[in-house]
Amino acid sequence: MIALSRFSRHLPPAQFLIMNLALGIGHCLVLLNAGAFLPMLPYVTGTMDEGLPYVVWAQSDYFTALGCAFLIARPLMRRYGPKRVSLAAYFLFSLASLGCLLSAHQLTGFIGFRILQGFAAGLSVVPSFFLLLEYYHLEKQPFATALWGLSVFIPFSVGPALGGWFAYVLGDWRLLFFASFLISFLVAAILWALLADWEDVTSPDTGILWPSLLFVAFSCCALLTQQFFDIGLLSDLSSRYHQLWIVGFILLPVLLGFAYGNRRSPVPLIDTSLFLQRNFSFGLLIFCLSFMLIQSATVQYIIRLQLVDGYPAWQVGLLFVPLFIFSKPLSLATQHQIQKHKDPRLIATLSLLTLALSFWWISSYLRPATWEFLLLPQFLLGAALGPFFSSMTTLTLGHIRQEQQLPALDLLNGIRNLSAGLAITFSDIGWDRLQDHEWHRLNTPDVSNALRFLSDSVIPAKRIQTEMEWVSGLLTFNDFFQILALGTLPFVILVWFLHRPPLTRKNASDLAILENLGEEP
Repeated sequence: MIALSRFSRHLPPAQFLIMNLALGIGHCLVLLNAGAFLPMLPYVTGTMDEGLPYVVWAQSDYFTALGCAFLIARPLMRRYGPKRVSLAAYFLFSLASLGCLLSAHQLTGFIGFRILQGFAAGLSVVPSFFLLLEYYHLEKQPFATALWGLSVFIPFSVGPALGGWFAYVLGDWRLLFFASFLISFLVAAILWALLADWEDVTSPDTGILWPSLLFVAFSCCALLTQQFFDIGLLSDLSSRYHQLWIVGFILLPVLLGFAYGNRRSPVPLIDTSLFLQRNFSFGLLIFCLSFMLIQSATVQYIIRLQLVDGYPAWQVGLLFVPLFIFSKPLSLATQHQIQKHKDPRLIATLSLLTLALSFWWISSYLRPATWEFLLLPQFLLGAALGPFFSSMTTLTLGHIRQEQQLPALDLLNGIRNLSAGLAITFSDIGWDRLQDHEWHRLNTPDVSNALRFLSDSVIPAKRIQTEMEWVSGLLTFNDFFQILALGTLPFVILVWFLHRPPLTRKNASDLAILENLGEEP
């Protein structure tokens, strides 16, 4: 308690410790809901009696709402203060989790509450972090930043294991949302009780009307775009034309209205001048596209190991725990090397090559592989993730002026999460196409002969068809990760078209803030 008094700026030691725990648990909770839901998808499909392509919407739309919320979080924080926004975000997350729990048998309502949950999650991250810094002495803020950054890789590592534990070991995936409801409500209540008497840091003159209207328009554009490809997932983009045209016709005027309003607004939601900076625009493109490969690998690995290889959700989730062992330590080591003026392009190149190697390793197994063999490439994947995020964040923001770096970071996080939502849908569409290819390859050279064999065989035709679907799924698994490995290689070259950040000595604390927030999912 005596030592804590050297850290706390306002609160007594006991209350300061409780506040740290509440914010830390709240941050971990909203991150966990991004990754924990993935291994539950086959179980959710059974509960709702809906096909997997429909249930996937609840995950892709979650990331879309999460990405949109990053853009409005800072304007709200400036206007109302980090304390009020954080409290509102955790209360909203609690209510949305309760809604998910109560609508567990109704897909449309469940997706709606998942969107609300994703928005609350994105809204909580930046205000909670700056609320934490506000209660630390200035010289101790690097310690707070380091603590906050420990949880940023939770969605990739601990999240799938926790989701698998709820779905398989406890036997009810809905317990995740029950726990999220209780914990987030408790976090909000603790923060309200501790900080009720403290004045929030606000800017009353900051306009919020225009950013709010633009946020609504932008969110509609993002969700409609996601909905377009979600509908395409149901038909492999080859039918349901009337639904696709309807969504497209609605999207176009909303998009044009947002573009016009954002340009004319005195307080734009997106600073388009950032895209005039070559390193930012091109770096953002490379960052998002390469992150989509990582997201695609994560989604398909978790789903297909259950549906094709037959592993339970718990064992699949445990495969991702090794990612945490190397990701954060190597991220910190990367930040240290960048501060010593190591070229981040070299670090990004090594991390991308490591990603490609891990994808190729995963694709090389004779499937179905044993769990122990599947575990080994995950250590390599974890070693690639930490340096990848740190180096790409530095390259993308390295030439941005100091006063524009935080808005640029919000835009980076927002677009990257929107890309993550699209990656879920694109990877499912790609999987279906690849599996169709493998299915037809198994039936060559003459499909009619194969069908005749199926009808004349003493083995029941349904059993043979099931076996062929299983084998085509195993082959698709290897094909999919080979494509991901090859798709990563062009970025190894493209990253060298970015300019190296200027060799100016930046404040270590500010750099750590940018790096840790740049790793947020």
